[in-house]
Amino acid sequence: MAQSNVITNIESKTKVNKFFSLKSLFFFVVWMLVSHIFSGKVLLILYIPYMLFSMSMCIYLLMPSSLNKGRNNFESIYIMLFADNYVYKPFYSEIGNEGEPEDE
Repeated sequence: MAQSNVITNIESKTKVNKFFSLKSLFFFVVWMLVSHIFSGKVLLILYIPYMLFSMSMCIYLLMPSSLNKGRNNFESIYIMLFADNYVYKPFYSEIGNEGEPEDE
């Protein structure tokens, strides 16, 4: 029989440049806009540290997740908080663990 490769999943992200997708750019703009709106509640002398911290947190959330390949950290956090644990089970590849969660 002939061997053939079948593509089962095609997922293409719209890239703005090498590092940002369109969704990430939109998230960054909205995050910084909300941070600027809330900066009115921050003491004037702390405005620059507040905006730097906010930008660094946004960049961290946009970085690729170490636990979920192909997802950002904010997507992984969303899945962890809101996904049904009976449907979504993470796979951990550790020595001696076949990926099945232990029953308690």
